Amino acid sequence: MSPEVRQAAVEQVVSLTGKLRSESEACRVVAELIGVHTNSVRNWVRAAESPGLERMDAIALRRKVALLQQQLAAAAEMNRSLVETLHDAKRGI
Repeated sequence: MSPEVRQAAVEQVVSLTGKLRSESEACRVVAELIGVHTNSVRNWVRAAESPGLERMDAIALRRKVALLQQQLAAAAEMNRSLVETLHDAKRGI
């Protein structure tokens, strides 16, 4: 299949996924329309997706974890500050 056909198939799957029960069903419908195996269409859809955690390499995962830890620490600090402000307000400070 040409890259253009693959891209069109992926776009059709994305379009149909909201209308059908699942992405798998959308892949099956598109595969039948263009005469290929359902797994071929599913693989094209996966290849077109942005990399998820399962496709990230170890270095990228470490960076992602570090960023998430920083965000979590910042959120925890904001939460502590808000709780302290709330307690101070209740005490009339």
